Formats: sequence, C-alpha cells, structure tokens
Amino acid sequence: MSARTLYIGVDVHEESQVAVYGKEGELLQEKRLPTRRLPSFVSSLQGGEKHVGIESVGFIYPVYDALLKAGCDVAVANPNNIQLIARTKIKHDKVDARVLGELLRTNFFPRSHIPDAETREKRLLTRDRVRYAVKRAELKNSIKWFLKRRGVTVKKPLSIEGRMEIKSLALPELDYRLKGLELVESIVNELDRRISAAASKDRGARLIDTIPGVGAYTALFLSSALDDVNRFPDSKHACAYLGLVPSLHQSGDISYSGHITRQGNKWLRRNLVECARWSVRKDPHMQRFFLRIAHKRGRKKAHVAVARKIVSYAYWMLKRNLTYEELDPWTVDSGSSTSFE
Repeated sequence: MSARTLYIGVDVHEESQVAVYGKEGELLQEKRLPTRRLPSFVSSLQGGEKHVGIESVGFIYPVYDALLKAGCDVAVANPNNIQLIARTKIKHDKVDARVLGELLRTNFFPRSHIPDAETREKRLLTRDRVRYAVKRAELKNSIKWFLKRRGVTVKKPLSIEGRMEIKSLALPELDYRLKGLELVESIVNELDRRISAAASKDRGARLIDTIPGVGAYTALFLSSALDDVNRFPDSKHACAYLGLVPSLHQSGDISYSGHITRQGNKWLRRNLVECARWSVRKDPHMQRFFLRIAHKRGRKKAHVAVARKIVSYAYWMLKRNLTYEELDPWTVDSGSSTSFE
C-alpha cells in the first residue's frame, strides 16, 4: 500500500495554524504551533508526498526555504488571490488554514512565483532604495514646512548655500531635520552605488538599461520584478503583472475599460512612468508614440502608455536576449505583421 498524500494548509503568523488533509478531503489533524517548529512538525507527519499551502507574509522566504528543505512541495499565494478566505463570514486562523488546505487539495490554489535567493537580494536592494528615497522626500518637505511656519524665507533651502543659511538660524527643529536629511542622503548614495554595481552584473538589467530614459536603478528594479519572463505567456501579461493595463468592466453585452488596475509594485510603476517622461525626450520613436496617444487621450495617459511600451520592450529583450537597438521595435511597430505588445 502506497503512503498517503497529505495536503497541509498553514495560516502563517508568529504562531501558525495548521490543517492537515488527506487525498479524499478528510481532515486528519489541526494544530497551532510556533512557526519556527513548522518544518519539524511537517516532517514528523506520516505520509508520502506532502503539499503545503501558505499565504505570503513579510517573512515568508525563511519559512518557504525551510519547508522546501524538509522535502515538501510548497505553494505560496498572494492573500488578495485567496478570494474564498476574503468572502467567508467567519474569519479566523483555523478557518483560513482549512481553506488553504482545501484549495491545495482540489488544485484551486493560486500559486505565486517565488524568486531565487539572488533575485530576492536584488529586490530587497531596490526596495531599500525606495524606502530611503521616501524618507528623503519627507524630510525635505518637513524642512520647507517648518521654514514656512516660522515665516522664514530661504532661497533654494535645500541647496548648499540654503542649508548653511538654515543652520545659521540655530533652530533645533530644523537642525535635527537637516542632520537626518544628510544621513538619509548618504544612505541613498550608498544604495545607488550598490545598485549600479549589481545592475552591471545582471544580464537582464544590462539589457533593460539600453532603453532610452531608463537608468540602472529602474533597470534592476524591473529585471528583478519580472525575474523569469518565461512565466508570462506574452508581454501583455507582464504589463498586467505590474498593473499597467486598463481595468475591464463588463455586464452582459456592454463592456468598457477604465483606469489602469494598479496591481503589483506601485513604486516600480511610478518609476516606469518617470522613465517614460525621459524616454519621450530622448527617443524620437517613443516621442512619436507619445504624441499620437496624447492627442487622443491626454498627456497623463500617454505617459502611462509609454511606460507600458517600456515594459513590453523589456519583456521581449529579456526573452530574446537583445538590447533595445538590436530588438529594433520601432521598425516592427511601424509596419511589420509582428508586434511587441
């Protein structure tokens, strides 16, 4: 008699709730235990194949790696995609674990892509850059606000001369913020150096960096976000993954498109739109595309359309291992039967 297959739903927190199902849907065991003991508990279960389903949380990677090491098939889902949990009227850990186990057993579990260790580090690096850039902007705005509240006018307060003038005011609340700003700026500069070094060694980032208007930071950000492009059937799916496609509303025979879905990483999306502004200035082909869309839909939507173009081109560049010039997308877009959209 062959060993039974187990389907294990885990609601992960500091303490995890576990629900163990057999192949026919019988609930074999329920348990609450510290998450650090989860791999050893799963290993102790008597069975053959062990399939574990977990929701993505902030510390999911160590849990995922430990379960893989324990010999399990591990499926991770974005909580937003577990619609059954979101709709249930009874919401607690025990129910969540059961639902995860049932979805896994019935093959309805919405698996998310889990990057390898190297790609995770690149993602962490770019996200740190985002966090400190946001802190830098907050400190700059705070300094301007305190000057306004004090009724002090400083021309170009964040320039070298402006900062010296602010320090001469000897106002503690401004001194603290200037010191904080200088510290954050030094961290941002260090992160930029690390990103440039990482991008120079990353094949995908080097290719994406050839797109006019795209720098090393966004190139590494986009390359690590897309990771293995073969997981996307086409470039439209890659754009959808980043939330750059229009939402679709349909009722009966009536359907219309709305604003972009805004799924995925909002900071990468904002970076791509900013790169689109520079790309329009630097590349005549992008500029013509932008003007054509801007004439019909306005400049704001045209910049989003250019950002979507950048992602589409990046997808095919990674897919075919070509630079922007080698891909020659403008020739294709202007008359060939093939399209990179």
